[in-house]
Amino acid sequence: MTDGIKAPLAQEDGAILVLSAFLLIVLLALAAFAVDITMQSSDRQQLWNSSDAAALAGAALLPNGVAAENQALDTALANDDELAGNVGTTFRCLVAANSAGTAPRVDEVPNVCNPAVGITQGLPTAVPPVPGGWTCANGVCTAVCIPAVGDTCNTIVLATQTTTDFAFGGAVGMDSGDTQIRSAACRGTCGAGLTGPVDLIIIIDRSGSMSSADMDKVEKASLAMLNFFDPAVQQVGLAVLPPAQKLNECVQENSDPTQWINGRWLIVGLSDDYKDTPNLDVNGDLVNDLDSTSELVNRIICSTDNGWTDLGSPIRDASNTTSEVGDDAMWELFNGPLARPDVRKGILLLSDGGANQPATSPNPCRFARDQAVFARNAGVELFTIGFGVDSRSQTCEEDVAAPYGTSLFPPDGAPVTRLLADMATQPSFDNCTATTTDLENNDDDHFFCVPKDEDLGKVFLAIAAQLAQGSRLVQLPPGA
Repeated sequence: MTDGIKAPLAQEDGAILVLSAFLLIVLLALAAFAVDITMQSSDRQQLWNSSDAAALAGAALLPNGVAAENQALDTALANDDELAGNVGTTFRCLVAANSAGTAPRVDEVPNVCNPAVGITQGLPTAVPPVPGGWTCANGVCTAVCIPAVGDTCNTIVLATQTTTDFAFGGAVGMDSGDTQIRSAACRGTCGAGLTGPVDLIIIIDRSGSMSSADMDKVEKASLAMLNFFDPAVQQVGLAVLPPAQKLNECVQENSDPTQWINGRWLIVGLSDDYKDTPNLDVNGDLVNDLDSTSELVNRIICSTDNGWTDLGSPIRDASNTTSEVGDDAMWELFNGPLARPDVRKGILLLSDGGANQPATSPNPCRFARDQAVFARNAGVELFTIGFGVDSRSQTCEEDVAAPYGTSLFPPDGAPVTRLLADMATQPSFDNCTATTTDLENNDDDHFFCVPKDEDLGKVFLAIAAQLAQGSRLVQLPPGA
């Protein structure tokens, strides 16, 4: 009997050994699989970090597509040299959607970015076809954008790939696993408005050479900038040259510089009320954007043209030696009632000519440069716009000495474009000629020039984006 009992037990022991061996193989396979998956997950995170960093680095150089692409590739390879040959770049125009969420906002294209050329024109054979139209979702719209055919793009997209060699996967026929990442980074408003806090003074030249039509363009560009700003984050003030004779009225200012002693350069201090009760549609989308009862909005709308040109005193009136005199941009930025000590500070100066005042200075252009340098040394970011300035005929003819005077640039002095470039935050260069304004306005410095027959709005919005928003990672709409 005992022999009959032992036989089944021995058979059961053998079955358990076989099952245990099988389970051990399964457990070892799962452990090996877990090791391989962990390796791939680590590689994925490293790839994601490298891809995001490269996209951000590239976006910082937009809208220069060539520079952005080269910088993104250099950054990717610096982080992971095994990515060589595994990085692809494309570009997008990313803007806010309209109130219905079905199309781009009318004031953002082409002011923020412009994919029109890439969408409507055929491309070189080597470039893949471009999908037509826009993809809109979650309050933003995007379209494929091709810098090589003339598009202005604000977003770079990096497609990266890496391969993880598995340590144990070969046993089950899986030697490696591929990981693909797509990172997108945008520079500027990026469909979400401007988020960086700023105290900004706009200085408008409304001297005699500025016609009523010129002033209308400046008005529209200034209001477009306010529309992009958030008054809870970006505060804006207004200064004018020549100075206003009455602080609270829109009047024809006195053109006689001897009467300027009682005038004011700063006519509206830093303001945060320009959207309190919107009743003014500034972009034609049938939605009210700004509050016309705001003093800032009202004074921009009613600015008039007349008088002489002093480019330095609105920045810093050197004749005012007491801190009680709140008459210029610098005083308001650092001492005004709404001035904030820890936010970015900026001055935007627009002029259509060279300095010929103050009368007390034999070198008014140098005086303007010196006030700009004073502001920059105090940490103010200074942007200058030459509005219809011709570098060949408009000069610092009043200066007699260096660096702009007739002694160095006979017989008429240095070009005004050189002065404006020198006044801007450095490094800024005078690349402004009749045929190179696009180059000047896309070279990523703080000096811009715009012919008087072109739209100023895109320059004002470019400055707004440069001042209040850098580059950031973005999520593109599905399928974009």
